[in-house]
Amino acid sequence: MRKIAIIALILTGMAVSCTSLDKDLYFKETKGFKKNVRIALIPFEDASGVVNSGVNVSDAITNELIKIRDWDIVERTKISKIIKEQAFEATGMTEKDYSKLGKLANVDFFITGSLGQYDCYVTKKNEARIRITINIRFIDTVTGKVIGTGRYVYNTNRNYLRSCCLTAWIFMLMPEDIIDRELTKVARAIVQDMKEKLSIDQPEQQN
Repeated sequence: MRKIAIIALILTGMAVSCTSLDKDLYFKETKGFKKNVRIALIPFEDASGVVNSGVNVSDAITNELIKIRDWDIVERTKISKIIKEQAFEATGMTEKDYSKLGKLANVDFFITGSLGQYDCYVTKKNEARIRITINIRFIDTVTGKVIGTGRYVYNTNRNYLRSCCLTAWIFMLMPEDIIDRELTKVARAIVQDMKEKLSIDQPEQQN
């Protein structure tokens, strides 16, 4: 544990604010997002070759969603259990499937999606890079229809970690820890954009 803590401190010292986040979030309908609404995340589809990356994204977004007042976030494991019991295909559910799952779980909206990229790597020039691409969908469980979509593309540039042989070694030794830290930033941005688009959980205006 001490070694991990030391490595984390080294990474913190090397990291600089050199990232980019391209984002787009759209809601066709917003009326249903009110107080006492129940929302659940269905595990996102994994990025190619990256097992459990979809679960990581779902959990990261959940960790930010629970901070929203008046929203009840249903535990992912409960949804996964129902999906398994009902023999639903999580990555190929129909509108009827979403409606049925919503009734069984007593959920108003689902959030799900897929990952285009989810990796960290070191270039030939010993430059540490991270790429995360998240495609997100919001589903109304009454109709089973998609009522909102989003796309978030997060990248670090060549100055993310100052280049040195030690940097590359640490980066490849602890890729999951590093990418999870950056994923938290993306999840926070997604939820913040949701709050602004839906006009929820905003500070009251002073007269």
